[in-house]
Amino acid sequence: MDRRTFLKTISGLSAAGAAWALHGAWPTLAQSAAPQPFDVYLTLDDGPFSHKDFKTGPTDFVLQLLKDKGLTATFFLHGLHINDWDGPTLARYINDGHSVGNHLWRQGGNTVMDNTPWALMTEQYLQAEVRIRTVMQQADDSAYQKYMAQPKLFRRPGGNNTVNEFLKPANWLDLRSEPYLRSYWDKIDWLNGVYDYSGWHINGGESIPASIRPTTAAEELQFIMHGGHAYYGFYNYLQPRSVEADQGLIILLHDADAATDQMLSDLISTLTDLGARFRSLPRPVDKPNATTVGISYAPTPELAATASPTAVATSSGP
Repeated sequence: MDRRTFLKTISGLSAAGAAWALHGAWPTLAQSAAPQPFDVYLTLDDGPFSHKDFKTGPTDFVLQLLKDKGLTATFFLHGLHINDWDGPTLARYINDGHSVGNHLWRQGGNTVMDNTPWALMTEQYLQAEVRIRTVMQQADDSAYQKYMAQPKLFRRPGGNNTVNEFLKPANWLDLRSEPYLRSYWDKIDWLNGVYDYSGWHINGGESIPASIRPTTAAEELQFIMHGGHAYYGFYNYLQPRSVEADQGLIILLHDADAATDQMLSDLISTLTDLGARFRSLPRPVDKPNATTVGISYAPTPELAATASPTAVATSSGP
């Protein structure tokens, strides 16, 4: 073997080794081909966290990064976090093409484990919705009109595997006569047409137990791509190709997380190289006032779904 052939061989082995380190498997013909496109829905919870100068807050940083890259995402907001001066930030979400979702008035006391009463959930949803609409309209009526034309989105703090009870039409008659909600009776109609995205496919790691939570940008990127500790990463849904990848993959991230801010650009680049197209919720496959996706369910390979029709029906959660 001459020196040139030897060097080519070593180069090929090095590339294969790199693929092994990145994907956990030797490259295949499918992996070396052009990437098959898939939709990604970046979702960021708990904001807004903008600054009065609208430049130096964590939310401001993320919004500028997404604008520079020409991408859109979805932001689930707590009503309690919306300051009187946050109107321009709420308007920017909409004017930059993002979707805005309702994350209730506050985080605490509203998880599935808290067994929050339907009436309290309803109050907190409507209270947050009033806050979003009022502050946005005061700042930019055009953005407010665009927001009103958008499908309405909801995510429960802590997540949920099914549509939340207060968003089920069968329960609205009871809510309309619930004394606790008297001041909101005229707004129960706002619950109609809401997409419940209390689930997701990929957890960014900011909300998992502290003992296994990524603590650096590099660790978070690794966790998002490969998963670990019984959490799924993007490669689990892409290799082999899954039904969920065909429907669009939703990733849970959090606003005002330092590691997320640091790794977000690299995540976008990595996913783009794999064929990602970044979208804002809702997904075309989903319906309002119905279950959309559960929390981090196992990927359903396309071949398995073809062989078993029931796999498709249950792949998005119970």
